[in-house]
Amino acid sequence: MILMPSFHRCSQSAVSIMVIIIVVFQQSCSAKHGQSCVPSSCGNIGNISYPFRLKGDSRGCGLRRYELDCVNNVTLFTLFSGKYHVLDINYTGYQIQLTDAGVVEDTACSIPRNFLNQRSLSFYDGDDRLTLEENISSTVFLNCTNPVTDDPRYVDVNGGGCDSGGNIYAVLNRNREFTFTDIKAGCRLKAATFANWTHGRNVSYADIRKWLHDGFRMSWLSTVACRDLCGSDFSLCSLNETTGQVQCEALNLCYIFEDIRVNCGN
Repeated sequence: MILMPSFHRCSQSAVSIMVIIIVVFQQSCSAKHGQSCVPSSCGNIGNISYPFRLKGDSRGCGLRRYELDCVNNVTLFTLFSGKYHVLDINYTGYQIQLTDAGVVEDTACSIPRNFLNQRSLSFYDGDDRLTLEENISSTVFLNCTNPVTDDPRYVDVNGGGCDSGGNIYAVLNRNREFTFTDIKAGCRLKAATFANWTHGRNVSYADIRKWLHDGFRMSWLSTVACRDLCGSDFSLCSLNETTGQVQCEALNLCYIFEDIRVNCGN
């Protein structure tokens, strides 16, 4: 009879501690996925939320790799130390639309300031990386000592109203068909970015400028979204464009040699 009140109080304390632990754990998980974070905004980009975060947001809101800057009311994303203007964030399609800062801020020529192509993206690894949408073309800018007149792929930038010094050309690299062997003698790479070109082979620099201003899209579906919604053991993760839902297919794994996993079906 004497021990019962003490035991009861201990039980209540244990339950209270357990409730606190569960609440803290739930809050931690919610913060990880941005569920308890207030969306931010900058300029034309509103509802900045998980996996993105605006610099200065509370700790635990969004992923550090997806941090955005707000400079003069313009939303910027840093990729390989280069600055890119954020044109749009589509949370239902898991895509962010970017364009090189030089394209937007250099109104006369729209020449990119950074070098970004498929090869450089091969070094952009990690479980939370952004991936480039398929069927998109690189745009390479070259500074040539002499004029290039024997290759129609070299689109004259100076003829588009630019006074950038030297002979500057833009080349649309469709399907990676433009290689280092196609660079003319006396030409050097100046910059590169992506452009979602839409038609034709005989294009003007006005066409290229429009495509550059439209930007390119990168996705966090196959990395962040699939990891969060499907877990680590999945063989197929895709977006159902009809329902807007992420579809997961479980990966049936068998273990061999302790740490080596293979698909049991094989």
